[in-house]
Amino acid sequence: MSATTDDIKKAYRSMALQYHPNVCHDGSKKEELTRMFVQLNAAYTTLSNPQLRADYDYELGLRSKKSVGNENWRCRWQERVVELKRRSYTRMAQRDGSWGSRVRARNMN
Repeated sequence: MSATTDDIKKAYRSMALQYHPNVCHDGSKKEELTRMFVQLNAAYTTLSNPQLRADYDYELGLRSKKSVGNENWRCRWQERVVELKRRSYTRMAQRDGSWGSRVRARNMN
């Protein structure tokens, strides 16, 4: 909990060089190194993001409670809404428009 962002980045880079599958010359260890590298990336993603790290610390019991005035939940919610809208627009473009435009076109005929 006391590690800084720079400490996390340095540790990640050091371990990434150690566990990267392309560095391994022993074919029998390549699968294990790939698995470790994927886990390392997941850990770095969590620990390098302040909100994800706070959530992780809270789940581990390292923080007693989340701050009441914290507005990060709003940002996460808005990011999810934006992602859902993006997916919806992509699906609409693939299906020749939205459900409403298809119904209007059908009613016009």
